[in-house]
Parts: sequence; structure tokens; C-alpha cells
Amino acid sequence: MPQEARGKGQPGARKREGGSVVLPRAVQRALLRDVWGRREIEACGLLRGEIDAEGNWHVVAVHPLPNIAESPVFFEFAPEDVLQLELAYPGQIIGVYHSHPGGLHGASRTDRATMRRVNEEQQIPWVWLIVCGPFTADLPVVEASAGERAAEETCARWLAEQLLAYYHDPSEGLQQVVAVLEPGPQSAEAGQSVRAE
Repeated sequence: MPQEARGKGQPGARKREGGSVVLPRAVQRALLRDVWGRREIEACGLLRGEIDAEGNWHVVAVHPLPNIAESPVFFEFAPEDVLQLELAYPGQIIGVYHSHPGGLHGASRTDRATMRRVNEEQQIPWVWLIVCGPFTADLPVVEASAGERAAEETCARWLAEQLLAYYHDPSEGLQQVVAVLEPGPQSAEAGQSVRAE
């Protein structure tokens, strides 16, 4: 049975009617591996997949990108890294993820401005995932990545509490999106991630 992320969300953000972001278990593992591996800074990257006719984002892979700001409170992509992925996967980049290692549980002022600029002004329909810290729990990320079922369940429960998803609707403003965490094994492609050099 799929699990919905229960992160508290952004004060003032309305729950989006329709449209959810779906993350298979292998994508969840790859996301946690990246965030946990770079927990001193805001880990960040792009989401690859498709948007269906109902407006749901189906993520098939995460693509970690360097945070060129190397900051625990801010992330920035190098434009050439984004372009490289957009050229490699035309029409398949459907969102952005980043972490808040300091524990901010919600979209920062900078996050909200960026979401508005990209979703509304540039009319790019990306979903935005934020994995909220602090990352002090003793999570069995390595064991979960190896497919150990109990470790996967522990990590999935933690992610359900710490994951937020947003979309800035041009007419409705900032919307919190339901994140659906799918259980069980998925295709080999789902767990692959590409690290830009």
C-alpha cells in the first residue's frame, strides 16, 4: 500500500487539489543516499520522470547535482549541469529536490521565490521536493540501499515525516503537493542516479 508523506508543510500553503508526486522505493533510496551523504550542506538535484494527464509527477530517477554554493542554508546549480541533463533527457526533467540540513521544515523565502519564478513566470511545471532535517537520526541508509527490508521500512517511515512537496500554481499560488511513497521493489532504472561531473 503506498504511503503519503506527512510532513507538516508550509504555513499559508494550500493543499493542492489533484496532482501528486509519486516516488517508487528505489527513488526514495537514491534520494536518501544523496541527502544523507551530503548532510552538512543542502544536497540538491533534478528529478526525472513524466507528468501524466491528471497532473501527477511520476519520478523514475534522481540526478544529484553539485551545490556550487556548498552551503548548509542555500543551494545553487551550475547552469551547465542543468543543461547537460535537459539535453540528455529531453522533456523528462520534472522537478527539483534539495535538503534543509538545519531542520527548517518548510519552504524558505528563497525557495518560495524560486518556485514562483520557475512555475509561474517561466511556466515550467516542475515539482519541488524538500527533505527536512535535522539529519541527526541514526538511519540505516546503507542497509536500506542494499535492500534490507527492515532498514527500508525504517527509512521510508522517516522520509514520510520529513519530505515536503510543492508546486507554485500560477493562479492559486504556493500549493503543497501530496507525495506518494510507493512500497516494494521497482525497476532497475528507478534507482539509478547520474552525478554530473
